[in-house]
Parts: sequence; structure tokens; C-alpha cells
Amino acid sequence: MPTHITPHTDKPSGRPTRLLLALTGGLLALLVLNLAIFDDLRVDPSAGVLETFAKPQHLSSLVAVLIAAALVAFKHRSAARVAVTVAWIEIVAFVFFHVIPVEVGPSKPYWGDGTGDALQWVGLVSILAVSAAIVRVAGRSSTAIVTPAVASLRS
Repeated sequence: MPTHITPHTDKPSGRPTRLLLALTGGLLALLVLNLAIFDDLRVDPSAGVLETFAKPQHLSSLVAVLIAAALVAFKHRSAARVAVTVAWIEIVAFVFFHVIPVEVGPSKPYWGDGTGDALQWVGLVSILAVSAAIVRVAGRSSTAIVTPAVASLRS
């Protein structure tokens, strides 16, 4: 008696996927804007474009969000989990680097002695808000976005 397994590809579909794709694309755009306009290149006159974008923390963030967006766009079954993971990493990183009011290692707090201006705060709050929205959308509709694979057994 052979056992047949019906292949079932679990892919994100519908409205949650479009919203998740828009949010991950928005996060990518905000990260680029943060480097180019809101913070690094605008505040530091000695910073070069290549040096700024090639810093490990900046490059890894950009690549991680790009990978998450690509997975969502291609409706990969792990897209929602990857997007949530990347969003949480961005939240933790930005809180560590800019929200904690004590300078620890490479952090640049936006208050206290290293007071940030309005554009820096706009960039920070926007990135945190979009990251939180990704966590909420992907978490709330995870059953709609990604459903577990089900093996169909026929006797």
C-alpha cells in the first residue's frame, strides 16, 4: 500500500502579502533615507557615501531588509518569519544605537550630550514605526500569510 504525499507549497497570498511587501519596501527606503538625508551623510561632513553605506551595520541592515522584501515578493513560505525577524533586529539595533541615552560602544544617542535634531528623530521614529507595523502585520495574519505544510495521505 503506497503512501502518496501531495506536494503543497505554502506561499503568502492576498492582501497581507501586498501590505507586508509595501512595509518592507518602505523600511528599505527609510533606511536609505536615514543614511543619506536624516542622519549620517547630512550630519557628518567628513562622511563619504561609499564609506557610509559600506559600514557593516548599515550594509547588513540594508541587505537583510532587501532579502526579506525579496522573499515576500516571491511569496516564499518563510517570508513572514524572515520579515518579522529583520524588523525586530532593526528595532533592537535602532533602540540600542540611538534611544538609550548613554553612549555605549559605537552608539550615538539622540538625546543627552549627543542630542539629535528633528530630522534624526523623524528618521528614527519612522523606522521604528514601520518595523513595528511589519511585526504586527506579519504576526497578526501569520495564518493568512503562511500556513503550515500539510501532507495528504491516501490509503
